[in-house]
Amino acid sequence: MAGNRTIFDEPHYQSLEFLAAQALVEGNLATAFRFADRRCRILPMPESHSYVLRADASFRMGAKTNAIADLVTALEIAPDDIPANQRMLVWTTGLKQRQAASRLIRRRCNYETLRRSIQVLTENGQQNFANVIIYEDAIEGWAVWTDEAPLEVSISDRRSTLNTLLEPDLFHPLANYGHARSFSVRRPKSVDPQSILLSTLGHVFYASRTAGNASEPNVRVRWPRSAETRHRSVTVIVPIYGDYEATQLCISSLLPQLSSSGHCAILVDDASPDQRISEYVAELAKNSSIQVLVNAHNLGFIGSVNRALERAKHSDVLILNSDTIVPPGFIDRLAAAAHSFPDIGTVTPLSNNGEFTSFPIPNKVNPLRTPADVARIDSIAAKTNFNKIVDIPTGIGFCLYITRACLEAVGSLCEDFTSGYLEDVDFCLRARERGFRSVCAPFVYVGHAGSKSFGQEKRSLVVRNLSVLEQRFPKHRRECAAFMAADPLRNSRQAIERAAPATTSHPILLLTGAGVVATIARERSRELASEAQPVMILQMQQQVAKIFNPTGGLPQSLEFNVLRSSDRASLAEFVKNLHPSRIEILDPINLPSPLLETLLKISKRYDLFIADGRLFGWKATQPCAAAALLGSDKHKCLEQRVDENWVERWLQIAEGAERIIVPCTQAEAYSKSILPQTAIAKIERCPIARVRVKRKRRPENVSNLGFVSLRSCAQEQRLMSNLARGLARKRPELSITVIGATLDDIGLMRSSSAFVTGMVNADEFEDVVDALGVSFLVVCATHPLFGHPIQSVALSSPLPVAYFDWSAGHGKAKKKDLLLDPKWSADAIIDRLARWMPHS
Repeated sequence: MAGNRTIFDEPHYQSLEFLAAQALVEGNLATAFRFADRRCRILPMPESHSYVLRADASFRMGAKTNAIADLVTALEIAPDDIPANQRMLVWTTGLKQRQAASRLIRRRCNYETLRRSIQVLTENGQQNFANVIIYEDAIEGWAVWTDEAPLEVSISDRRSTLNTLLEPDLFHPLANYGHARSFSVRRPKSVDPQSILLSTLGHVFYASRTAGNASEPNVRVRWPRSAETRHRSVTVIVPIYGDYEATQLCISSLLPQLSSSGHCAILVDDASPDQRISEYVAELAKNSSIQVLVNAHNLGFIGSVNRALERAKHSDVLILNSDTIVPPGFIDRLAAAAHSFPDIGTVTPLSNNGEFTSFPIPNKVNPLRTPADVARIDSIAAKTNFNKIVDIPTGIGFCLYITRACLEAVGSLCEDFTSGYLEDVDFCLRARERGFRSVCAPFVYVGHAGSKSFGQEKRSLVVRNLSVLEQRFPKHRRECAAFMAADPLRNSRQAIERAAPATTSHPILLLTGAGVVATIARERSRELASEAQPVMILQMQQQVAKIFNPTGGLPQSLEFNVLRSSDRASLAEFVKNLHPSRIEILDPINLPSPLLETLLKISKRYDLFIADGRLFGWKATQPCAAAALLGSDKHKCLEQRVDENWVERWLQIAEGAERIIVPCTQAEAYSKSILPQTAIAKIERCPIARVRVKRKRRPENVSNLGFVSLRSCAQEQRLMSNLARGLARKRPELSITVIGATLDDIGLMRSSSAFVTGMVNADEFEDVVDALGVSFLVVCATHPLFGHPIQSVALSSPLPVAYFDWSAGHGKAKKKDLLLDPKWSADAIIDRLARWMPHS
């Protein structure tokens, strides 16, 4: 029965949502928040309603800022989500409220919500409103307008126009805001796209485009003969709407490549509201290589491209966004790729912002630099990836080369997609159905600013269009996921990065392994970057060394297999060309000796950053909490077995370092207790700074204890399970929450009374602790670990904190904190924790 449901019922995420909703109904807000919060932190990825649930709990608990932040996230996932927009309409003011009102007017909502939305927008100067739904044979909706004239609904294609005049309805539920009318108008059949306009006295206040509602005749694929592909001119189509500066930059990079090569361009002024753009485009019409089309009303990206395609009847076409920067010769090189095989239909170049053709990081918006940088990267790509092509799931529309044969087989862009997102994917998938391939030409690189026209509306448009695409091509998302996992463009990106001179001059090179110390290395890189220090990270993962720039510059994709002599030589050469100012070693235990020796020959200046204390195994007993290793009934801590070569090697490393860098007082005390005297003098504190937010003092709840998870490993799991069960026996009134993810969340919750939040980031740690009402913290690091961002936040918390003292008694705790001896058994730790936390 639903009423007896628990969080352990499958599927787990649905149980959390059900229990959170049930707790909200019952007024148990703390429980509702806890369940909804965990749902937002686990897989499968939470949907918009998950964040709305957590927002409801937060808002009713008085955390309005957090509630609104969750609504923002919900609307990023599903911009037209009605419950999220309804709450945003009521809970906020200003821009967020106006955006919610605009979205709600586009949806089928109750009249109370519509009245409130119209009221908000009316107060901000908007006078006319409409909601239009397009069906196969009809146009339905409602409109509110202020002109003393009938409403005119116009449906037109390139051949005919159907106009319908409608008088206002005096008794319409929205009549208080002007003239109002609901309508249903017959939609004529047409194979062509149709424009739908709502206007009064010639003033258009609603415009949209939709695909035709009559089937088009099938077109047979005709492969071009080789003679047809030679010296073929290309028509570049550039739809233009906003961003005057970006448009100028795009056209100025394009113009030199037209007249000199016989190519031409069609610029479409899509009723731009910027007079500077209209004047600029009109001036460009004087160029014999440019044809200018001006739309009377905004047709959107798809309508503008399709109008231009009607003029480009015989040539190949290159669709180009107006916020791109193109390199010299890019048209001819894309054309060469397109005609290298007869079944290629579309070609896409690499770009800083091109989804899975993005460089240097795929599926990410990389920084767009200057035209000179674009030309430099393109020049390197042209040499390193000469004439190479890679099949991709679909082309990307920021710069999409389409062959004439493909255009004749597929036709125009589909107008079912709103405003210009995913219509490129639909075109390429329809082309594939007709036997054409989409490829990437990684020897061409085009800069792309991205999202200049739609701004904050981009996500809404993408989500809306994605539902249309997935109905037609349900397997496409899985194909993209498989492509991204395989990453066939990796070698092409690496080839450019190996040949490109590093953008960072004389960086500090951080050496780390994977896992938890890699997180500390990232944090260390941010600290150095804040001091204007250039940084690179070399991260070992098994036998692969990855080098990347943590600030987003080059390189990002470089990988070297250190078991191969050729790769080792290439790695050494790359590091040598970096000219590192010095090296910081954060994770020596995971760095192969030959690699480290090679790197230290390149840069003799190096520091040792104390992140993971296990590297000092030569003097320490087993650097692990006894309670985690042996359970509650054994007290003796095992002596670590250490290879003598290891001891000698790391004594030399420590003594040869210029500095021993420690991120906190704990690390300093630990290092002094374990290092040889010659190295102690080199210790320098280099704390990782964090901006603290001043918080209101809340009533102390002594019964709420938080375990802080750092490594998500088996030893942490064992420790937390032992402590939770023992504390439940000694202090049954305690509520225990694990803040973070564990090795097995469900297993820990089943075996103990603890509740696990799921993954928590350092930036939100304090908010989560506050929202959950946690008043005492236990940092469950079972090995000496220093500088971890979450550990740093926890130890600097104003709350009392218990944690292991790795310094053999040399560490000092702040008032109310509790130092735990790593040699203690679980029983001893439980006893101390039980006495440390006062009774209510």
